[in-house]
Amino acid sequence: MEDKTQLTTDQVDDELTSLVGWTRNGTLIQRHVELANFKDITGFLQHLIGTIAAQNHHPDFSLDTGTRTVAVSVTTHSAGGITRADLDFAAALNAWEPGD
Repeated sequence: MEDKTQLTTDQVDDELTSLVGWTRNGTLIQRHVELANFKDITGFLQHLIGTIAAQNHHPDFSLDTGTRTVAVSVTTHSAGGITRADLDFAAALNAWEPGD
């Protein structure tokens, strides 16, 4: 079950030191993933969708085809901020490797 207890700014910042590519922006965490080609974009988006389904956690995301970048931001709206569920989602998303 998801842990939706809101974390303090210090707790989030401490956790982000081990989550490559993620930053805090107010009440959300975000990452921009630059991909080499459309094959990698497809693979990453499939991993993103699988992570959403597995975690039952729903980030905002967008794709910029010109720069081959996927922007992902996550927060727990019901808690009004960043929770352990958001950090768990980020860690699961980071498990993706090109070619997966």
